Amino acid sequence: MTAMPPPSDVPLKAGQAPASRSSSKEPKGSEKIPPLTSVTPSMFVPLQADILSNPPSDEVLRDRVKRLQRILESIDYQKEGVKENLLWMFEREKTRLINESLDAEQKLGLTDGKSGLAPEEVDWVIANMEAPADPNTNYNIANMAPLDVNQILPPDASFRDRTVANVLRLMEGCVNELNGYETHMAGIKAQYIERLNKEVVRFADVKMGNTEDRPRAAQAPM
Repeated sequence: MTAMPPPSDVPLKAGQAPASRSSSKEPKGSEKIPPLTSVTPSMFVPLQADILSNPPSDEVLRDRVKRLQRILESIDYQKEGVKENLLWMFEREKTRLINESLDAEQKLGLTDGKSGLAPEEVDWVIANMEAPADPNTNYNIANMAPLDVNQILPPDASFRDRTVANVLRLMEGCVNELNGYETHMAGIKAQYIERLNKEVVRFADVKMGNTEDRPRAAQAPM
């Protein structure tokens, strides 16, 4: 597994959010971007606070309700950080694919393909692609089967056409990773919300004298 570098050359500190992808420093010159072989490193997100110099209070650690609330806050922070990392990693891989295709064309002496569209037509196409979908229009794409980009390429496809297919495949993988992670974290958060609601009810019963036991230290894993 190849470890991916953080989005910034500056070491992240506790409590510092992941750097924006727009500020990431891409390799320049002849520096080669290594292929993306695993998205596992995306799970590493800086801590929200320095737990060594400012550890949680004994009250938070011993109170089930407060501890579960703290865990729920960390789940949201972790989810956004991992999604940011995933987007950065896939964006970097896209840059690698394009750079390698351009290098191959240059070595073979291939001419740079020019678009047949006028500049104003390009702007019009991009504007249409960026426009939000009309909720009252049926585009007949909700149940379309996934497109296998390998089947639409002829054997003599150019480097540029193959690069487009590779980028499409990469973007499909990115969407699948993001959707899968979103579903995974939603399930985890739902479990902790259920635990929190039970503890709130239990604590209310204790205050009203319905039970002699007070809330014990939380056993929920961090």
